[in-house]
Amino acid sequence: MKIKIVTVIMIIVVILIFGRQPMMIVDDITMPAVVGYDYIDKDTFQYTAVLPIYKADKSIENKILSTEGELSKEMLSKLRRKSSRRLENGKLAVAVYSEKVARHGIGYLIDAFHRDPTISEKIYLTVVDGHAKTLLNKQYGEVDTGLFLSELIDHNIETGLLPSTNLHYFLSAYFSEINDPFLPLIQKKGHDLNIKGIALFKGDRYVGALGQNKLFVFKALIENITLGSFRAKLNNSEYVFIESINTKHKYNVQNQKEMPEIDINLNVKGNIREFKGKKLDQKKITKIEKQMNEQFEKQATSMIRSFQKSKIDPIGLGDEVRSRTRNFNNRKWLKQYPNVKVNVKVHVFISEKGVSDGS
Repeated sequence: MKIKIVTVIMIIVVILIFGRQPMMIVDDITMPAVVGYDYIDKDTFQYTAVLPIYKADKSIENKILSTEGELSKEMLSKLRRKSSRRLENGKLAVAVYSEKVARHGIGYLIDAFHRDPTISEKIYLTVVDGHAKTLLNKQYGEVDTGLFLSELIDHNIETGLLPSTNLHYFLSAYFSEINDPFLPLIQKKGHDLNIKGIALFKGDRYVGALGQNKLFVFKALIENITLGSFRAKLNNSEYVFIESINTKHKYNVQNQKEMPEIDINLNVKGNIREFKGKKLDQKKITKIEKQMNEQFEKQATSMIRSFQKSKIDPIGLGDEVRSRTRNFNNRKWLKQYPNVKVNVKVHVFISEKGVSDGS
């Protein structure tokens, strides 16, 4: 009995000594939803945090705090000295990197997120075409800037042409020996923000970009699209807008043991919602399907060749070959990749043309 009493007392003492955690009252904490990084020099960057201030009338005001330094956690510590409340990362939803920061490498900045248990792997990382602080200095709409950016990216993933992306996806490709990461490329245009395209990375360095006109094919080669939309120019006077698009892709790999050859079959199904031109009959629809087949095939082939030339693989062709190859060798694949033949075949099917035939 005495042994049990002593054991209980020891457990209580251990809990009291080692189990105490600093108490944090919500009203005394400020949690930025977005932070930005701008390049100063090779050893220093500017860190900007946007703090949402909730007013009595339920409106939201964004407070901007900036400082300079070498390490992300060091910057958070410096900002705490400028804030009347304790700063924590618990609600961080978006990190914005200036183009210059991204070109010099963001690996050590992302390392801080990777090691911080309070930061979700679902946080969005983005590159801005310009300066991060310039983008974050403005309030967009009536919500806090972090929420606005998070919803902008989320919306373009769910219903737009932006492939799935977050910290988890980036780290998965970053730590892979054969894949390369990509991030959304955001642009501030006047008083608005928009997704300009995709920032392509080699390791942790931004090395190139894809424009909006290439996002549809890029996303379709990576994941199946549901409820997408696409605008096609048929000639100088005819345009067609297709929505409710669903895509499916299938990869086949031949000659895995020697020089692999990859066949990609991409099926695209959608409905015509708007047509500018002459009569839209079945003959015209067949012509549209054929033209879109050629356009997508040409665009996909050109895109993949440019990736091979730059020795980057954001699509994940290496993973497709590895999943079908016994005793796959990463080094061998990396040497082969620039010369691997990739054949893309697209099949477009328009299932509806609307209630009017345009006649």
